[in-house]
Amino acid sequence: MKKAIFKDPRLQEQFDTDGFVKVTLLENEDVAYLNTLCQSSFPDPTNHFFSSSYLNDFEKKMSMSNQIITIVEKKAKTVFENYRLIGAAFLIKGCGPNSEMPMHQDWTIVDESQYYAINVWIPLTHANATNGALEVIRGSHLWNKAVRAPTLPFYYDGYQEQLKEKLTMVEASPGEVIVLNQAIIHYSKPNNTNVPRPAITTGMVSQDAKLKLHYWNKEQPKQLEVFDQQDDFLLKFEDFHSSIFERPVLGKSAGILPYDLPNLSEKEFHRLTRRGGTKRKSLLQRLFKN
Repeated sequence: MKKAIFKDPRLQEQFDTDGFVKVTLLENEDVAYLNTLCQSSFPDPTNHFFSSSYLNDFEKKMSMSNQIITIVEKKAKTVFENYRLIGAAFLIKGCGPNSEMPMHQDWTIVDESQYYAINVWIPLTHANATNGALEVIRGSHLWNKAVRAPTLPFYYDGYQEQLKEKLTMVEASPGEVIVLNQAIIHYSKPNNTNVPRPAITTGMVSQDAKLKLHYWNKEQPKQLEVFDQQDDFLLKFEDFHSSIFERPVLGKSAGILPYDLPNLSEKEFHRLTRRGGTKRKSLLQRLFKN
């Protein structure tokens, strides 16, 4: 059984059931400090979605991450337990149609049968329907146990339009935190204002969890390679949008496992989304057994 990661049992139950919760975390002065840091670091407006983790300058990324974590850590202790933070970044949703964030699930980086991997998402301005608030599919973290990685296709690819009907928009005020299970399906519409919408994200995992990254090569589709990783690996990618699709140069290979790429039929899709999950054994138990 997983160790609870919320101090409040009611929040823990809601998180386990829905895959997300919203709580107030940061004070106004925290938000003001982070807004100033974000604006001074990225003064030029953008028309797309941008993360400071995309930068090639590792020292700059680490400096930002450390400053964000210093703020978040002081308050996180009041809400969470049995956890550690593994890096942070600014997320800037620019203006216009190119700022849409496609529907996705975050990568599998821990053994999710034993540990939690969480995205702590905090807007630095009001996040609403106009500027592209976060949208989630309640309970979708329970639908399947498939491994998620940058080299693997989205498990529900081809069903995005049907899934949009199930989205719940989660509007949030500056300093509120939307705590996401990394397996939950989430999305955000374009920012249709003329002002960028800044936010921060902080990775959180169960205290004892070991980090992993999975690599699938379409030229060798019947196998999946697993890499042990350090806590800062998500900030160490150079040329982010290229290197995440290549065999990792970070971490240490922990071995290769047999693998079958899931092929989600329409019948299975409707079964999962209608009944809310599956009890099939998870490949994760083999991936993380060492």
